[in-house]
Amino acid sequence: MKKLLCLLTLSAVSLLLSVSTVFASGFALPEQSASAMGMSAAFTGQADDASAVWYNPAGITQLDGTRIAGGVVAIYPTITHENTNGTTDVSERKIHFPPFLYATHKLNENISLGFGINSPFGLSTSWNNATSSTRFVATFSEIKTLEFNPNIAYKISDKLSVAAGIAYVKVDATLDQMVGATTTLRLTGDGDGWGGNAAVLYKATDKLNLGLSYRSEVLLKVDGAASISGVTSNGASTEVTLPDILQLGASYKVSDKLTLNTDLWYTWWSTYDRLVIKSDTFAGGSTTQEKQWKDTLSLRLGGQYKLTDQWKLRAGALYDQNPVPEDRFETRIPDADRYGVSVGAGYTVGNLTIDAAYLYLLMDKRNIADSLADGAPNPNALNGTYKSDVHVVALMAGYKF
Repeated sequence: MKKLLCLLTLSAVSLLLSVSTVFASGFALPEQSASAMGMSAAFTGQADDASAVWYNPAGITQLDGTRIAGGVVAIYPTITHENTNGTTDVSERKIHFPPFLYATHKLNENISLGFGINSPFGLSTSWNNATSSTRFVATFSEIKTLEFNPNIAYKISDKLSVAAGIAYVKVDATLDQMVGATTTLRLTGDGDGWGGNAAVLYKATDKLNLGLSYRSEVLLKVDGAASISGVTSNGASTEVTLPDILQLGASYKVSDKLTLNTDLWYTWWSTYDRLVIKSDTFAGGSTTQEKQWKDTLSLRLGGQYKLTDQWKLRAGALYDQNPVPEDRFETRIPDADRYGVSVGAGYTVGNLTIDAAYLYLLMDKRNIADSLADGAPNPNALNGTYKSDVHVVALMAGYKF
């Protein structure tokens, strides 16, 4: 019995944390606004609507009065695994709907307040629990996160604004895998943590804005549990550090109608080098798993064209690096370098603005020969070629009071 509880404990927390960070790279959600997503999230230097709370809160000093904007992102991923035995597994196709809500208020000429609630990480995958080659590693995986982020911004001069904020992040997870022909291991866990952010917006010229936004690492304290055949283990805990993210952006106003943007994002995924799990079921009270992830770069390009006083048209492109080395590949959400193109539009009538955008993401093929992280009874279970693409649609409504 103790051996079984030890296995459950290890699986519950290690798989929880593996997924809670895998989705944050391969399926990260920088698309936290329809206006920004139309430009592939190249928005750090522009930051001129309420969603600047997320992308660059120093930009909210550009907004007068009180503003609110909210909406939803619809995400439709497809993942296929071409096995070495010639068969193909396809993950269940499901649409995910992470929401977002932002509010800003100009206290006076120099001070502005902002508040954001969004879901920056989290999706789900589901592999067939009877036929897929990955069923003994992963079947159902679902991660939900929610972040609360108040900010204060200060306009130092007509050229320079700065901002700072705090972030509270909560995560919940449910993960399944098969441990026999008809036996399911269910893993659940939850945790939370605190972080901070700081930002700068500098109007270098009448045409050029430069933006910098930094979000700190977040230390999540997670408790996990697992159940199988009526046996439950609740005695495991761990800590994991979500990475720092630095965004650099430039926005150039070519004319009164055309604005061009570029962003470079750097993510310190090397903070996820190993996972230490504490439990009385382990000899010595803990066990360690190596992860050895790599830091990554993301390049984003976008533009906005003011067609009329009411209509704005947008387009963009992006490239994201993958942080997971091949020998640490994990199957719950297979990760790979990705490329994306986007289009969008905004319509304003009176104090109301409606924004919509579409983004297509294509992942590089990922050929896996051997992963030390798979944990499958069959060492070849995860080998083969992984292909993924994602369709994303975002809608947002904003109002100025």
